[in-house]
Amino acid sequence: MKDDKLKSSLIKILETSLKDFPGAPIAFKFWDGSIFNPGSGTPLLVVHLKDPEKFIHLLVPPDELKLAEAYFMDIYDLEGDLGVAVEIGDALGRKKWDKKELAKIAGSAFSLGLSSLVSKTGNSIRKKKHSIESDRQAVGFAYNTSNEFYRLWLDKQMIYSGGYFPSRSATVDEAQEHKLDTICKMLQLKEGDELLDIGCGWGALTIFAAGKYGARVTGVTLSFEQQQYATAKITELGMQDKCKVILSDYREVNEEQKFDKIASVEMLHHVGEEVLPEYFRKIRKLLKPGGISYQLAITSMPSRGKYKSPAFADKYFMPDYHIVPISTYLKHAEEQGFEICDLENIREHYYLTAKQWLERLEKSHTDALNHVNEFTYRVNRLSLFLMMTAFQKGMMGFYQFIMIDKKSDLTSLPLNRKR
Repeated sequence: MKDDKLKSSLIKILETSLKDFPGAPIAFKFWDGSIFNPGSGTPLLVVHLKDPEKFIHLLVPPDELKLAEAYFMDIYDLEGDLGVAVEIGDALGRKKWDKKELAKIAGSAFSLGLSSLVSKTGNSIRKKKHSIESDRQAVGFAYNTSNEFYRLWLDKQMIYSGGYFPSRSATVDEAQEHKLDTICKMLQLKEGDELLDIGCGWGALTIFAAGKYGARVTGVTLSFEQQQYATAKITELGMQDKCKVILSDYREVNEEQKFDKIASVEMLHHVGEEVLPEYFRKIRKLLKPGGISYQLAITSMPSRGKYKSPAFADKYFMPDYHIVPISTYLKHAEEQGFEICDLENIREHYYLTAKQWLERLEKSHTDALNHVNEFTYRVNRLSLFLMMTAFQKGMMGFYQFIMIDKKSDLTSLPLNRKR
């Protein structure tokens, strides 16, 4: 029978592919309900094979991007510990297959076309220097998804950046509120200050700084969906005379308008390393004498080796993003005339944030499908899991720091970190 032959071929391919993972806690559930468990004991992950012919071709030989795309397209589903799938999938994608292994796999596989596995949905943004237009396209692709989808799993203020937890038991809502207050305190924000919020997202810091601290705030974002949401929120709160969010690139902000304080919350990875000198130079030109700038940045961690982005991320999750070591950001900031103050590594806070985001997203699976399709849900689920893991294992860093003009002899900053 065809199904028996198909299953037999698939088992042979799986045995060959997984020979480097003896005892791996993974099992495969076939379309007829039968189970293949190549390891021993209870599996931590079960792979549900929904389209066996296409799945077979994924393993001739395995490819990291094809494996991710097949999950997004529901060729198979994952139940249990995603970490097992990521670890094995990454190793299979990096493995250098010898001719005998490839011949054995190919000999067991059916002759199927590859075209059915190539998704037509990803972004078409070309890898190129960060221009205003290319950055606008990339940010639009990443963030112009339904606001209602994000509302399901972000905090109540819609903040898509790592929180700052007052305790390990705090909720992500408490962590984000604490972060906003910490940013304002680090900036020494006071009533009447002119604040520029670069990459303001859905306007949480813009609204918070204006409402609690009495600052006059301008937020800038490249996402139309975010700008519309933030503007509606500001109008709802009757705060139009205190703050605004405009659809703009930071490079387009008029340098004749000077700001007492400038905040950039987790948008440096959208800037691009080659544009960092221009970025810090622009901030300095926009700051008033004696002004203060706050930066929150995701970084790579050279102590853990060179960072390797997931193969699918640039195509489906966040196009054209770049992360560099914290030393690179500091170097470029200093070369543009800034003194670095109050640098703090808060990597574990992002792990705690992503963990709660993932839990919320998975609990909201059914509701999420009212706003996005299954493909988009799975892209975000896998992305949040990889984000959580990267910060947990120290593959990515998370830093906040203050910059002031180096021309200052003494600063008005506090002598210690009591906030």
